[in-house]
Amino acid sequence: MPNSLRSQRLQVTLQDAQYQMALLQDQISSGQKFQLPSQDPSAASHAMQLTTLLAQNKQYDANIQSSVAFLNNTDAALGEISQALITAQGLNSSGIGASSNPTQKQAISLQVQGLIQQVVNAGNSTLGGRYLFGGSQSASVPFTIDPSGGVVYHGDQQSLDAPVAAGLAAATNVDGNSALAVLSPPISADVNPALTLQTRLSDLNGGQGVVPSQINVVLSSPATTVTIDLSQAKTIGDVKDLVENALGALNVTVSINTTKDGFLITPAAGTIAISDTAGGTGASDLRIASAAAASIDSGDLNPTLTLTTKLSDLNGGTGIGVTAGKGLLIKNGAISQVVDISSAVTVGDLVNLLKDPDLGLAVGINAQGNGLAVSTRISGSDFSIGENGGTNATLLGIRTLTGNTLLTTLNYGQGAPVNAGNPLTITRRDGSVVNVDLSGSLTIQDVITKINAVDAGHLVASLNSVGNGISLTDDSGAGALSVDSSTLGIALGMAGTEPGSNPAVALVGTDANPQEAGGILNILVRLQRALIAGDDRTMTRLGGQITSESDRLSGVRGVIGSRVQTLESIDSTLQNQNIQTQEALSSAKNVDMAQVLSELLAQQTAFEATLRIAAQTMQLTLVNFL
Repeated sequence: MPNSLRSQRLQVTLQDAQYQMALLQDQISSGQKFQLPSQDPSAASHAMQLTTLLAQNKQYDANIQSSVAFLNNTDAALGEISQALITAQGLNSSGIGASSNPTQKQAISLQVQGLIQQVVNAGNSTLGGRYLFGGSQSASVPFTIDPSGGVVYHGDQQSLDAPVAAGLAAATNVDGNSALAVLSPPISADVNPALTLQTRLSDLNGGQGVVPSQINVVLSSPATTVTIDLSQAKTIGDVKDLVENALGALNVTVSINTTKDGFLITPAAGTIAISDTAGGTGASDLRIASAAAASIDSGDLNPTLTLTTKLSDLNGGTGIGVTAGKGLLIKNGAISQVVDISSAVTVGDLVNLLKDPDLGLAVGINAQGNGLAVSTRISGSDFSIGENGGTNATLLGIRTLTGNTLLTTLNYGQGAPVNAGNPLTITRRDGSVVNVDLSGSLTIQDVITKINAVDAGHLVASLNSVGNGISLTDDSGAGALSVDSSTLGIALGMAGTEPGSNPAVALVGTDANPQEAGGILNILVRLQRALIAGDDRTMTRLGGQITSESDRLSGVRGVIGSRVQTLESIDSTLQNQNIQTQEALSSAKNVDMAQVLSELLAQQTAFEATLRIAAQTMQLTLVNFL
C-alpha cells in the first residue's frame, strides 16, 4: 500500500478516535448524552416531546392551583353569605306580628340593612384583582346598591374555563346568578320563527342542524331519476337552487310551505319521490324523504331564533304587530319606561334596545333557541313587561301576564283562591251584584272566560291594554262598577271601583304577577322593606324563601367542593405523570456515568494502541526509497 494512502487512512482513524473521545468527555462534563440534536436525533426528538409534556403539565398545574384558590375563596365568601342568611332567619322571626312593636321593627330593619351591605361586600370579593362572582366580567364590580335600595347585578352567567389536562377544561368560577340567584327566572315563550331562504341549515331542528348529503329524486313525468349533491349547501336558499338547477327543464319548484316552517317541493306534472343515497341522511334530516307524491311538504324544520332573525319572521312570519306608537311598558323597581322598538328590524336590534343599562335587564335567547329570555338584574324589586296599547310584548313572548299565566304563579307563587264557595263578587253599573264562580279555573284566560259568560258582550273582562292586569267594562247602567275587596278579588288584582258613569271606561286591575329574583339579596331587601311597613304577610312569605335559599346555597357550596376535589385529583395524577416523565427524560438525556467512563477508557486504550502501531509502521529510512 502506498505510504501516502496509509498515512491518510491512519489520520482519519486517529481523528475519529479523537472525536469519539471528545464526545465522551463532553458527556462526562455535562452529564448529558448529547449537546446537539444531530448527535442523537432519535433521543433528541424523544427528549423534546418529554420536555414539551412537562411544560404543558406545569401550565396545567398552575391553572389548577389558580382555580382551586379561586373556588376556595368563592366558598369562603358563600360561607359568609350563608351565615348572613341564618341571621336573617332569626331577625325575620323576631319581626313578625306582635313579637315586636313598630319601633323594634325599625331597629331590626337597620340590622337587615347591615346584612345587605355584608352580602354585597362578600359578593364583591376579589382574588388577584378578579371579582369572584362577575362571570366573564371579572374586572368589573358585580354588585351595587341602587338609589331605591335594590341590589343590581352587573355580571353575566358565563363560566371562566381553564385547561387542566390534555383535552380537558374546568370551570374556575361560579357566576353571580348561579351563586346568589340574582336574576329573576327568564320570561320566555316560543315565538316560532319562520323558515326563510336565508335560514342556515345549522340552525334547523332546534339548533341540531342538518348534514347535507346526496339525495335521490325520482320523477314520474317524465320518468327520471337524478342524484343531487347537497353537500355544499349552507342555507335553505342553497338547497332550493341546487335542486331546481339539477332538475332544470323538468320544472320542479322548491318553495317555503304555507305554514312557513318547512319545504314544499312540487313537480310540474306527475309525482316526485325523494330518498337518501347509501350512507346519507340529508333527505331525512331535511324531512323531505318521501314515497311518490304530488308534492312533498317537509313539515316543521324548527328553525332556531338567532340575533339576525327578522322580527317580521316571528310567529310563523306574521311578525309582532304594529310597533310605531306602541312598544313595551317595562317596570323594574323604580324604573317605569315605555321602550320604543319601532326602529328594531332584527332580534339583535331588539336585544340591544333592551340591554340599555337604565332598564336593569338581562336579555338573550332562551336555552331552547326558540324565544327571547328576559330577566331583571335588580334584587328586591318587582319586575314586569306589559303592553303599551299594542300586542308587541305578547307576540315577542315576553309579556309577564298573559291568558296562559297559571293562577298558582300569581302573587309571587302564592296563587289565587278560586276554590268553590269563594266567588268573585262584582257590583255592576245597574246596581246588581254578580257572584262569579271561578272554581276549576287554572289560568288567567279561564277567569276572563267565566266572567265574560255572565252577560256576554255587556260585562266584559280582558287583559289591560296598557301594562298588566285584568280590565272590566259594563254597559248595564250608569252607576259605579266595582269588584269586592275579597281575598280572591285582591289576589286577582281586580279589587277596586270605577266610580264614573261612562260605561266605556274600564275598571283597570293591577298586576297580580310581578316577577322577582329569588336569592338572598332579594330576600334581604324585601325583608327590610316589610319590617319598615309592618308587612307580616310578606315576612311570612320570606320565611319560607329563607329556608329554600339556605338549602340552595348549601347545594352550590357542595358543587364547589366537588369541583375542588376533582381538580386536586387531576393535579395528583399530573404529579405522578410528571415523575414518570422526568424519569423518562433523564433516561433519554442523561448519561450512565460508569458506562461512559468505561467507553472513554476503551477509546483511550484503542487510541494509544493505534499511535504505537502507527509509529512502528510509519518508521521510514533511505532503504524504503531504494
